[in-house]
Amino acid sequence: MARTTDNASASATSANSSITNVAALANVSIATVSRVLSGKRTKDDDIARRVRAAAAHLNYSVNYAASALRSTVTNTIGLVIPTANDPFCAQLLDEIEPVIDVDSQQLLLGIGGDQATQIQRIESLVDRHVDGLIVLPAWEAYLSAELEHYASTLPIVQVGGRQCSFRTSMVSVDENAAMEIVIGHLAERGIASVAYMAGKEISFESAELFTMFHTQMRAHHLATETEWNRFGDRSVQRGFNCAMRLFSEPLVQPEAVVCADDAIAFGVMVALHSLGLRVPEDVLVVGYNDSPIARTTMPPLTSVRPPFKQIVSEALRLLNDGPDSPAHISLAPQLIVRESTNYQR
Repeated sequence: MARTTDNASASATSANSSITNVAALANVSIATVSRVLSGKRTKDDDIARRVRAAAAHLNYSVNYAASALRSTVTNTIGLVIPTANDPFCAQLLDEIEPVIDVDSQQLLLGIGGDQATQIQRIESLVDRHVDGLIVLPAWEAYLSAELEHYASTLPIVQVGGRQCSFRTSMVSVDENAAMEIVIGHLAERGIASVAYMAGKEISFESAELFTMFHTQMRAHHLATETEWNRFGDRSVQRGFNCAMRLFSEPLVQPEAVVCADDAIAFGVMVALHSLGLRVPEDVLVVGYNDSPIARTTMPPLTSVRPPFKQIVSEALRLLNDGPDSPAHISLAPQLIVRESTNYQR
């Protein structure tokens, strides 16, 4: 019995040594060798060809590789998000869970609303030997060092925010395209002036959208005022308070309001109703994220819809490609036009 155990141990050591040699010869990570030779990485590119060539040169069996590496593949994907209550995170979860399930994988979820907690969640998922990691950074969470630490051995995809590491992959929504289609739509409706209720000032996405808002306003020759445009929380109460201030005091008021979140837009619509102003006859309102609230407001809310299905598809594809070929994918959103902007000036 002891003799058999010794042989098995020697075989395992030989297998580990062989895959290390294949990885070194192909100049890729061991994880990538595992994915290519076991068939989990389906992309036929230079990386895959180098791995197969190295395996052939070292007489490393593809079937044996899959067997030897079976214990290192857990069929689990880690997902780290700031909160499950945020509309973007919630809709991403709704989209990714059934896709993971179809592939006979499991989704391990880590929720952290700040940098320290997200780092703990990442480390916990890595300790559970997930096959890949998708991270949505929390507000003011700087995860560069943490992601860099695991980038060479674990495929990591960041979704949204400012890119933390160029050694990990990134999937983002094209915020420039988002604001372009919103302002273009309002210009087509004959609107002459627009207010913008942005998200948190320090947020990368908020700053980018705020800049693009002014760029598109100039491009379409539309008017806005500094006091109309404010940063703040993405909440119904914030939208209500801002709209009450904006439409109950000034003599000059905007003809449309663009909001960084559907919750803000809902608050704006409640305030307008209380002031006796009609949507869209008096004021057009646009939201962002196309959350369930957009379909239940009165009237239904025009909103920017991030391409959740594409985000999930691209993130999983990049994970499957392994850690040796990081890429940045920017996806265009879609404007879902409903009654809140269905009025021609």
